[in-house]
Amino acid sequence: MKNSKNDIKQRILELKKLIEKHQYLYHVLDTPEIEDTVYDSLFSELLKLEKENPEFATEDSPSKRVGGKILEKFQKVRHEIKQWSYDDVFDLGELEKWEERNLRILEKENLSKDFKYISELKIDGLKVILTYRDGVLFRGATRGDGEIGEDITENVKMIKSIPLKLKKNISLTIMGEAWIRQSDLEKINQEQEVLGMVKYANTRNLAAGTLRQLDSNVVSKRNLRFFAYDIEGGEFKTQSEELEFLKENNFLVNSDYKICQTLKEVQKMYDDWKDKRKTEEFGIDGLVIKINEREIDEKLGFTAKSPRGGVAYKFPAEEVSTKVLDITIQIGRTGVATPVAELEEVLVYGSHVKRATLHNSDEIQRLDVRIGDTVIIRKAGDVIPEIVSVIKELRPKNGKKFTMPTSCPICNSKLEREENKLNKSGYSAGLFCKNLDCEAKHREYFAYFVSKKAFDIVGMGEKIIDEFYDLGLVRSVLDIFKLKKEDIEGLEGFGEKSAENLIEAIEKSKDILLHKFIFSLGIRQVGEVAAKDLAKKFGSFENFLKEIDKLLENQKTKTLLDLKEDFGVAGLGEKSLESLLEYFGEKKNRRFLEELLRVVRIKEEKKYKNNEESDRFKNKIFVITGALSKPRENFQALIESSGGKVSSSVSKNTNYLLLGKNIDGKVSSKEKSAKELGVKIINESEFIQLLK
Repeated sequence: MKNSKNDIKQRILELKKLIEKHQYLYHVLDTPEIEDTVYDSLFSELLKLEKENPEFATEDSPSKRVGGKILEKFQKVRHEIKQWSYDDVFDLGELEKWEERNLRILEKENLSKDFKYISELKIDGLKVILTYRDGVLFRGATRGDGEIGEDITENVKMIKSIPLKLKKNISLTIMGEAWIRQSDLEKINQEQEVLGMVKYANTRNLAAGTLRQLDSNVVSKRNLRFFAYDIEGGEFKTQSEELEFLKENNFLVNSDYKICQTLKEVQKMYDDWKDKRKTEEFGIDGLVIKINEREIDEKLGFTAKSPRGGVAYKFPAEEVSTKVLDITIQIGRTGVATPVAELEEVLVYGSHVKRATLHNSDEIQRLDVRIGDTVIIRKAGDVIPEIVSVIKELRPKNGKKFTMPTSCPICNSKLEREENKLNKSGYSAGLFCKNLDCEAKHREYFAYFVSKKAFDIVGMGEKIIDEFYDLGLVRSVLDIFKLKKEDIEGLEGFGEKSAENLIEAIEKSKDILLHKFIFSLGIRQVGEVAAKDLAKKFGSFENFLKEIDKLLENQKTKTLLDLKEDFGVAGLGEKSLESLLEYFGEKKNRRFLEELLRVVRIKEEKKYKNNEESDRFKNKIFVITGALSKPRENFQALIESSGGKVSSSVSKNTNYLLLGKNIDGKVSSKEKSAKELGVKIINESEFIQLLK
């Protein structure tokens, strides 16, 4: 007897529910109830019915976990919520300083200091951001630079510990870490060896490499897993409530988290896991310590780079011994002369290391490192190789002491220490090559200029830059934009098509976002975060340059602190401002900018563009204090985007004090000062009216 459409629909629904149950039991709880062969037969039946009755196939069906789509490339996506990363600390002393800073902020703002910590294992995998719309998985993306990532939705669907549908039709953003088991790494590496292919160094590399496969078939064959740990959206009072919600919605949550009353309890967990981590199937590189109470976490807000309410407490990096074969000098784009230890190659935390920084002559003296020494090296934060100590018992009799040279090894100019102009505290520990035409500085700046965070010229790596420089094709970064196809076609590695591609990439790079342009200038103390802050504040390069020129005019009559107040860029320190003024006050740099601006087109990012209301708070100075409904940064952004400035202290120049609730019921020092000076005090609703 032939089944009716209703019967088929009902059968599909029952199969989906049953398969989802067994996927959860197997991939999340690790307690399978049926044999693989039974599961496979149920899955095959579902595939067959959906193929024959496509009207009943839905986006949240387990059948979507079968690989098949092959993408040409990953599309860029802008995150709905900026993805921050926590600052790192490496010992209890640094962790206590983090706590002290937060307590000072809470005390200063009369906010409650009654909170607990939640300590979670820091999984060493790849961060993935999941977007659910009306309860259904809409997108999976990589973190990228925190604002723009890559769309890896098809690959994310292959991870069976990620539910395709939530239990309620709600919209949320969920963050977590994709990882792969050590045993799966070993199995895949055995297959790689048989095929004569390169083995994966560690589980993190394998997980990241797998999720960046354009063929989702490859992803479906590898047993990727996902630990969920954070939610944006929803009404949760604590981080522990978020974790419970994730468990209830069939996410895999690492259960080894702990609510701690004090840092002493955090340290106990840290000590317990320092060695225990090596027995786990997944990589663990530390703990993540968060303030459990969401309201206090939000009130603490952000630094320029990270949320204040959490910190990554990293385990000591894997340490190994090797020999120092030589010590050389590397000249950076700013002219700093960095001593570098050339090492006997060694494997550290999955990477082959041949060089380690020695920072400066003071560090060499502190370590007493010599050529020929056997040293212990590690990766600082598991990233940058550094020398920890020297094994002096193994020092050879002919071990050579190293002395910093007095002249640049590239251009032979004198190496000099720099005076600390900011606080007149003497001279820098490092030596600098002051020759503006030093070839080493030019080469380093080329690599910086074409990098992803700056002009992002695809296909122009360091080797290509060196080749072009050696051939005399480029001597200034401006020469990059003068290159023609016939200049490079026929050079090593360049045929007609690759030459065309590079010229197209150069042409495409001429349209550049404002923050990338500022970053590309290579101004000391002005990194990516500062460049973005400047772009947000000024909207266009013309506006930015106009304000810089005002500061340069007032430089002789005002202190750096006053100039910083006038400039009004939140998060920009005095050292960064000093570097900006030094750069734009140099005639050679201004001539370079004039030429560069004839070639490139600086794009304003839409959200930073000026509008009719952008001058509503022009020349108005605000001070913010107390507990508000949203993090302070939200109000600061509204003020600054409307032409106003935010100061940290009340003075006679202050126009408004935006006053939130005093949780402790006390009058804050800022409120007291505002009353004494006759500064207008407004609450949040009055501020909104003022804004309108």
